[in-house]
Amino acid sequence: MRSPKDLEKLAVEKYLNASNQSFEIEEFESPDFILKGKGNKIGCEVTKFYPDYASKGSSLKQRESFLNELHQKIRVKLVELLPYGYDFTINYNSIVSKRTSIDSEVNTVSLNLSEHIESEQIDEPSVNIRRIFIKKIGDFNTKISSFITSDYTPPKVEWFIPIIKVKTEKIKIWNETFDQKWLVISTGLSSSGDVPIRHIKDTEKLKSAYWDKIIIIDINFGDYVEIISNSNK
Repeated sequence: MRSPKDLEKLAVEKYLNASNQSFEIEEFESPDFILKGKGNKIGCEVTKFYPDYASKGSSLKQRESFLNELHQKIRVKLVELLPYGYDFTINYNSIVSKRTSIDSEVNTVSLNLSEHIESEQIDEPSVNIRRIFIKKIGDFNTKISSFITSDYTPPKVEWFIPIIKVKTEKIKIWNETFDQKWLVISTGLSSSGDVPIRHIKDTEKLKSAYWDKIIIIDINFGDYVEIISNSNK
């Protein structure tokens, strides 16, 4: 599994590859990376996108973390219970699902699964799970995958303004000077942060005097949008 820093670097690499640019990427702390090449030294800050991003944090991110923790504990329990012969696909409810006692919910899921193991699917086996699909796979090791339902909402440019505001504050603690400052906003790493960026309208509203370039990049497909400050045109 990639670390958060690895995923940040991947977002930068995806953008550079998609835009046919070549820079040496040096890991740093503030900013996250320093890009060197073509006689330029670029400070590059990277952040993950959430629609409800705020300085106090994202409730969507917290709920997603809860579901990820729940899924990991369910995986461990089911592999202990049925180490061979099954392929389970767990379809979780919306990212805004209810927080429960994880251990209690894991026990409820394992009990329901034990009682209905001969079924092809189990509907609503717990408060946060919409459905579990069950497939028999002979003597192979049990496999468990997850899917989190996310209702589609047309993207709004206003979602990105708080992100830019928070990250702009970080420029004030940069100790080095740079030829350019880039902000990379990575989408597609989470269900709540999966947004069709080409459908975002009025990106001119995101221009900032503090950032030479703001990049919104879909880390899965390499699709991106650039917002370049007037001073660099």
